[in-house]
Amino acid sequence: MKRFLYLICILIAASGCKEVFEAPPQSFLKVSFLNSSTKATISPKVSVLGVGLENMWVKDSVLKEILLPLSVNDATSYLISLDAKNDTITFIHETIQKYASMESGFYFEYKLQSIDFTNNRIDSILITDSLVTKKWNENIKLYVHPLPSGNN
Repeated sequence: MKRFLYLICILIAASGCKEVFEAPPQSFLKVSFLNSSTKATISPKVSVLGVGLENMWVKDSVLKEILLPLSVNDATSYLISLDAKNDTITFIHETIQKYASMESGFYFEYKLQSIDFTNNRIDSILITDSLVTKKWNENIKLYVHPLPSGNN
């Protein structure tokens, strides 16, 4: 009987232990891809590399939309390949530090101010929501020149 009570006490004590750390929320810029001629959603083959970084964020993935992290600096640049045509996008933004909770600490939100880009495959970019928050809603529409073959 003592062993049974001892076992119950250990189980109760162990179940009371809770992991205190929670990962802080993350704010990502949500990008949707559209055909510049038809305005229809498209799914190009996408590769993304942060300028100055070694590892690819996305490599050769067919996507309708993508989530991109922004830097705590005032600008974030990406080399983006859409169906093997390269463009560079620079997001100029304000960085806002937010407090989530005692368990998870602080996180960053961003306010898009402007976007600079090259025009190899990108036709234009429309900011639909300039506030980049932990709720991942569409922030920009990226209009892409259609391929000559008509695939996108």
